[in-house]
Amino acid sequence: MGMRIANNIPAMNAHRWLGVSDAGLTKSLERLSSGYRINRAADDAAGLAISQGFRANIASFKVASRNASEASALLQVAEGGMDQIGNMLTRLKELATQASSANAGTSEREKIDAESDQLIVEIDRIAASTKYGSTALLDGNFGASQTGALGAGTAGDGVVDDANDNIVFDFVWTAGAASAGASTINVTALGADLVEGTYTVGQSTAGTFTIANSGGTISESITDTGTGTTLTFANMGVTITETAGTIGDSFTAGTAGATVKFERTGLTSLNVANAATGTYDITQTAAGWVRIANSSGTASQLLQFQSATETLDFNVHNISFKLGTDFSNTTTELNNTQLTVSTNTDASGNTFQIGAENNADNQIAIAVDGVTTTTLGIVNIDLSETSGAQDALGLIDTAISTLAGSRGDIGAYMNRLTYASANLATTIENTQAAESVIRDVDMASEMTEFTKNQILLQAGTAMLAQANMSPQQVLSLFG
Repeated sequence: MGMRIANNIPAMNAHRWLGVSDAGLTKSLERLSSGYRINRAADDAAGLAISQGFRANIASFKVASRNASEASALLQVAEGGMDQIGNMLTRLKELATQASSANAGTSEREKIDAESDQLIVEIDRIAASTKYGSTALLDGNFGASQTGALGAGTAGDGVVDDANDNIVFDFVWTAGAASAGASTINVTALGADLVEGTYTVGQSTAGTFTIANSGGTISESITDTGTGTTLTFANMGVTITETAGTIGDSFTAGTAGATVKFERTGLTSLNVANAATGTYDITQTAAGWVRIANSSGTASQLLQFQSATETLDFNVHNISFKLGTDFSNTTTELNNTQLTVSTNTDASGNTFQIGAENNADNQIAIAVDGVTTTTLGIVNIDLSETSGAQDALGLIDTAISTLAGSRGDIGAYMNRLTYASANLATTIENTQAAESVIRDVDMASEMTEFTKNQILLQAGTAMLAQANMSPQQVLSLFG
């Protein structure tokens, strides 16, 4: 076999394998130092993506576990307040029992009544002051929601929601000479055939009443003897109620009778979530200006709008709505519209996030009943007289039962949160284990790989030295 100096093939081969062993040793050192099998996307792209999702969920689960613990602590605060109110109801029952008996005189009952009055005040104080942070728990608003209903103002003919994002129709009744008695229009539910426009109401023949649009393309007829007080056009959802005489007197057969105009205001996206309960009057004071005022007249706010579809935020009242594309800023379509804000105590409740996803399965909605004296029905008890004290016994029993039911609801929520917390703890443990299988290094296996690469590196270094010595043998040929 020939010997060549220019191309030392054995040395090049030894060097290549030495590089392979060095790269393997470097990778093993990296994994053993970090504890991770995957340190960069190139190590395992799919595994990195999966494990990164697991890591995000684990972090979310840990926060969700804290949320569940804090929700439980919140409920404990609420129940603590209810417990004290329960003690006071028990004392009120004692006082009412004492005042109901003939052995208590007038003077004694006055003292008993004075104590009961103070207990009533204290119940309301505790209900108002029991808070978690700045959130009141026992005033009836925790977990409740505000709802808004649009209707007719005191000076208006009325408005109605057409069940399409609070778009409102304003209807104007124009009574003719023959229809003075039928002065009220009521729309219960807008039928599919009812669209914006002017409608004629009349009696085509004796006992047959018709409502039709001006073009005659939409109409509905009903048969009525004329002896009742209402005409109900069910398909259109329109009811006409007379306030004097009879329907037959109001509409003479063969005459048009009166007209009613349905005009779309375009008010949409009504938001009253943080508004105070009560009634509010909405008026258009001039083209481009809208005013909202509470019914007592103590607070009002005037805003200007530039175009349709913009949102008007009446921050004084925490009420906002959008003006739809049908709205005209040159008319007074919103005049005589009244908004009623009420508390929906049957709302689903305040939401606590106890999972990693945005859906009902990862949330618990909690509502805490109000336990004020008004809610409990004991605000007006009077123990100064025997009859009042005897009546109070039943009222207090009802209040005790109501409070017990509210405490029972809190207990049920707390049990749910306990199970949710236990499930989260298990979920965190198992998800971390799954993430570890994908991302963490097997220390025993990697140590074996490290030792192998270390030996190969040492052997490769020795062989490279030997390969580099081979060309020296060529010199012996020149002896």
